Amino acid sequence: MSNIKLTNANYLKDYEIQLHFATNERMTVDLEHFLSKDQFSDLKDKEVFKNFKIEDGNLVWENGAEFSANFLYSRPSEDELSCV
Repeated sequence: MSNIKLTNANYLKDYEIQLHFATNERMTVDLEHFLSKDQFSDLKDKEVFKNFKIEDGNLVWENGAEFSANFLYSRPSEDELSCV
């Protein structure tokens, strides 16, 4: 699916975020696995990690780190997408 957009995101705990998509679906993702990559290393600090925002429908941080909504939506997850 293309043109997926995030409408809201809520920090849960550790590196878990609940995502709300424009499709009226939501999903919980754990992004810890990705923080070992250089471009995301600043996000290992949980205080930094918690300070994300939605910009142009994507999950972004002030340091320039970003996860696109399309990537997050297509991620295999232990939790299935659920309608809100």
